[in-house]
Amino acid sequence: MVNKTDILSAHPQTQFQELSASTIYIADFTRRTQGTTHQRSVEVSDHTPTMDDGTSVDAIVFHNTTRLQVEFSIFDDYHFEDITNTNIEHCEGGMYAKESPKWVTFFEIKDCEERNILKYKQKAIGQITNVLNDFKTRGIIHDERMYGVISFPRKHTAFNDVIFGDMIEYTRLRRTTGILFYATNEVFIVNANGISIER
Repeated sequence: MVNKTDILSAHPQTQFQELSASTIYIADFTRRTQGTTHQRSVEVSDHTPTMDDGTSVDAIVFHNTTRLQVEFSIFDDYHFEDITNTNIEHCEGGMYAKESPKWVTFFEIKDCEERNILKYKQKAIGQITNVLNDFKTRGIIHDERMYGVISFPRKHTAFNDVIFGDMIEYTRLRRTTGILFYATNEVFIVNANGISIER
């Protein structure tokens, strides 16, 4: 069963946050604050994320109507090493139900222009898969249901069909990685048994 202690033992720079809010936001401020005096990275909150000047920032939205207690783990940008101490490409973080988790969701945020979505598709899949493989190798995860959420917050229209329109590829990914991938900016936490992109 995935837990904070095992993740910290493997990746001690990981930051954790627990929330049970009905709406949860994850935003990546890295690109928007690069070169400023107040650099920010990935943040999880129970309110609409904003820049220091109050400007709202696009984010992944997790609807949590059952107010399930969820633990988020945000991985360090520069210190995420596999068992051989090699720094690996990795996604932004993961999340799971705090009590008796039956699922784990890894998420990757690509804060890019719409025209670059397809360009980053394969990279995002690889980053999520790398973390899953690392967690499996270390025994952090076992038989939990695995989800991979790829978010492009600047795209305000539905785009799941843009990135996984090929059902053959979608099925192949599920079979080869064990991950059910969603390309979306809106996720519904159904209950302790799983998530969905549909209400």
